[in-house]
Amino acid sequence: MFLSRTAIYLIVFAAFNGLLAVITGSLAAHGIESMAPAGEQAVSWFYDGSDFQMKMAFGIILVALLHDRVAEGRPRKLMLTTGVLFGIGIFCFSGALYSLSFNGPVNTAPFGGLCAILGFICLTTGAISSGDKSLERQPPSAHPEAKEGLPPRSKA
Repeated sequence: MFLSRTAIYLIVFAAFNGLLAVITGSLAAHGIESMAPAGEQAVSWFYDGSDFQMKMAFGIILVALLHDRVAEGRPRKLMLTTGVLFGIGIFCFSGALYSLSFNGPVNTAPFGGLCAILGFICLTTGAISSGDKSLERQPPSAHPEAKEGLPPRSKA
Protein backbone atom coordinates (compact mmCIF):
# COMPACT_ATOMS: atom_id res chain seq x y z
CA MET A 1 0.00 0.00 0.00
CA PHE A 2 1.36 3.38 -1.00
CA LEU A 3 0.99 6.23 1.48
CA SER A 4 1.34 9.87 0.56
CA ARG A 5 3.78 12.05 2.42
CA THR A 6 0.84 13.73 4.15
CA ALA A 7 -0.51 10.38 5.37
CA ILE A 8 2.93 9.36 6.63
CA TYR A 9 3.30 12.63 8.58
CA LEU A 10 -0.13 12.19 10.12
CA ILE A 11 0.63 8.59 11.13
CA VAL A 12 3.98 9.54 12.67
CA PHE A 13 2.29 12.37 14.58
CA ALA A 14 -0.44 9.99 15.75
CA ALA A 15 2.11 7.37 16.82
CA PHE A 16 4.01 9.98 18.83
CA ASN A 17 0.78 11.00 20.55
CA GLY A 18 -0.10 7.37 21.20
CA LEU A 19 3.32 6.97 22.84
CA LEU A 20 2.73 10.04 25.00
CA ALA A 21 -0.73 8.76 25.94
CA VAL A 22 0.76 5.46 27.13
CA ILE A 23 3.42 7.33 29.12
CA THR A 24 0.90 9.64 30.79
CA GLY A 25 -1.41 6.71 31.51
CA SER A 26 1.53 4.91 33.11
CA LEU A 27 2.32 7.96 35.19
CA ALA A 28 -1.28 8.02 36.37
CA ALA A 29 -1.09 4.37 37.36
CA HIS A 30 2.34 4.54 38.96
CA GLY A 31 2.82 7.55 41.13
CA ILE A 32 1.79 10.88 39.59
CA GLU A 33 -0.01 11.68 42.85
CA SER A 34 3.35 11.85 44.64
CA MET A 35 4.86 14.14 41.96
CA ALA A 36 2.02 16.52 41.20
CA PRO A 37 0.83 19.22 43.59
CA ALA A 38 -2.79 18.21 42.85
CA GLY A 39 -2.12 14.84 44.49
CA GLU A 40 -4.75 12.16 43.95
CA GLN A 41 -6.84 14.42 41.71
CA ALA A 42 -3.89 14.43 39.27
CA VAL A 43 -4.41 10.70 38.72
CA SER A 44 -7.92 11.32 37.40
CA TRP A 45 -6.81 14.22 35.24
CA PHE A 46 -3.92 12.23 33.80
CA TYR A 47 -6.22 9.29 33.01
CA ASP A 48 -8.72 11.60 31.31
CA GLY A 49 -6.01 13.41 29.36
CA SER A 50 -4.38 10.14 28.34
CA ASP A 51 -7.70 8.64 27.26
CA PHE A 52 -8.57 11.66 25.11
CA GLN A 53 -5.07 11.74 23.63
CA MET A 54 -5.17 8.05 22.68
CA LYS A 55 -8.61 8.32 21.11
CA MET A 56 -7.55 11.31 19.05
CA ALA A 57 -4.33 9.51 18.04
CA PHE A 58 -6.42 6.63 16.66
CA GLY A 59 -8.63 9.18 14.94
CA ILE A 60 -5.59 10.75 13.27
CA ILE A 61 -4.46 7.31 12.05
CA LEU A 62 -7.91 6.71 10.58
CA VAL A 63 -7.84 10.11 8.90
CA ALA A 64 -4.35 9.44 7.50
CA LEU A 65 -5.52 6.20 5.93
CA LEU A 66 -8.67 7.83 4.58
CA HIS A 67 -6.71 10.79 3.21
CA ASP A 68 -5.30 8.77 0.33
CA ARG A 69 -8.58 6.93 -0.33
CA VAL A 70 -10.92 9.90 -0.74
CA ALA A 71 -11.27 11.96 -3.88
CA GLU A 72 -8.68 14.63 -4.53
CA GLY A 73 -9.47 18.26 -3.85
CA ARG A 74 -11.86 19.33 -1.13
CA PRO A 75 -12.29 15.87 0.49
CA ARG A 76 -8.53 15.44 0.96
CA LYS A 77 -8.16 18.94 2.32
CA LEU A 78 -10.93 18.21 4.80
CA MET A 79 -9.18 14.99 5.90
CA LEU A 80 -5.95 16.91 6.49
CA THR A 81 -7.88 19.61 8.33
CA THR A 82 -9.43 16.90 10.50
CA GLY A 83 -5.99 15.56 11.44
CA VAL A 84 -4.73 19.04 12.27
CA LEU A 85 -7.80 19.83 14.37
CA PHE A 86 -7.46 16.54 16.27
CA GLY A 87 -3.79 17.40 16.93
CA ILE A 88 -4.66 20.85 18.23
CA GLY A 89 -7.40 19.26 20.33
CA ILE A 90 -4.86 16.91 21.91
CA PHE A 91 -2.48 19.73 22.68
CA CYS A 92 -5.12 22.03 24.13
CA PHE A 93 -7.38 19.59 25.98
CA SER A 94 -4.98 16.91 27.19
CA GLY A 95 -2.29 19.51 27.74
CA ALA A 96 -4.65 21.52 29.94
CA LEU A 97 -5.44 18.46 32.07
CA TYR A 98 -1.75 17.59 32.47
CA SER A 99 -1.03 21.25 33.29
CA LEU A 100 -3.85 21.39 35.82
CA SER A 101 -2.19 18.57 37.77
CA PHE A 102 0.78 20.87 38.32
CA ASN A 103 -1.31 23.98 39.08
CA GLY A 104 -0.77 25.31 35.57
CA PRO A 105 -3.17 27.11 33.23
CA VAL A 106 -6.25 25.28 31.99
CA ASN A 107 -7.88 27.92 29.80
CA THR A 108 -7.10 25.96 26.59
CA ALA A 109 -9.28 22.95 27.50
CA PRO A 110 -12.52 24.30 25.95
CA PHE A 111 -10.66 25.19 22.75
CA GLY A 112 -9.29 21.62 22.59
CA GLY A 113 -12.77 20.17 22.87
CA LEU A 114 -14.02 22.57 20.22
CA CYS A 115 -11.21 21.50 17.88
CA ALA A 116 -12.17 17.84 18.35
CA ILE A 117 -15.80 18.67 17.54
CA LEU A 118 -14.80 20.67 14.45
CA GLY A 119 -12.51 17.82 13.43
CA PHE A 120 -15.40 15.38 13.43
CA ILE A 121 -17.49 17.84 11.42
CA CYS A 122 -14.67 18.07 8.84
CA LEU A 123 -14.36 14.27 8.78
CA THR A 124 -18.08 13.93 8.11
CA THR A 125 -18.07 16.64 5.46
CA GLY A 126 -14.99 15.17 3.78
CA ALA A 127 -16.53 11.71 3.63
CA ILE A 128 -19.80 13.02 2.23
CA SER A 129 -18.12 15.22 -0.37
CA SER A 130 -15.88 12.33 -1.40
CA GLY A 131 -18.97 10.21 -1.97
CA ASP A 132 -20.26 12.83 -4.39
CA LYS A 133 -17.02 12.70 -6.34
CA SER A 134 -16.90 8.90 -6.37
CA LEU A 135 -19.58 8.98 -9.07
CA GLU A 136 -17.07 10.74 -11.31
CA ARG A 137 -14.28 8.16 -10.86
CA GLN A 138 -12.66 6.45 -13.80
CA PRO A 139 -13.54 2.88 -14.76
CA PRO A 140 -11.49 0.08 -13.13
CA SER A 141 -9.25 -0.30 -16.21
CA ALA A 142 -7.85 3.18 -15.52
CA HIS A 143 -6.75 2.26 -11.97
CA PRO A 144 -2.99 1.99 -11.29
CA GLU A 145 -3.41 -1.69 -10.35
CA ALA A 146 -4.79 -2.43 -13.81
CA LYS A 147 -1.73 -0.86 -15.44
CA GLU A 148 0.53 -3.10 -13.37
CA GLY A 149 -1.35 -6.24 -14.40
CA LEU A 150 -3.14 -6.55 -11.07
CA PRO A 151 -6.87 -7.15 -10.91
CA PRO A 152 -8.92 -4.09 -9.97
CA ARG A 153 -10.11 -3.83 -6.38
CA SER A 154 -13.58 -5.04 -5.60
CA LYS A 155 -16.09 -2.41 -4.56
CA ALA A 156 -17.32 -4.49 -1.60
